[in-house]
Amino acid sequence: MKKLVRDKIPEFAKEASYRYLTHDKIEPALKKKLVEETSEVVNATSETNLVEEIGDVYEVLRAYLDFKGIDQEHFLKVVAQKRAEKGGFTEFIEMEA
Repeated sequence: MKKLVRDKIPEFAKEASYRYLTHDKIEPALKKKLVEETSEVVNATSETNLVEEIGDVYEVLRAYLDFKGIDQEHFLKVVAQKRAEKGGFTEFIEMEA
């Protein structure tokens, strides 16, 4: 099974083999990792596990922003603008189409 792993995993999991991805393979790997980590959030079994998995999603998002050359401050500004225009997810409104 091939999957993107954290930078220090090769230090701990020595039984596996590793390679550095070429530039054209990075974005698809980040997208796949984001789906994987989001799925782990959905399946979290405790609050501690949930916090860890949300942290993993956050780390993948940070890596994705860095890879795309998107400044985190700019990203947060765009997020805030969209929140101002369309709201956040604080009232837990469900739409039925």
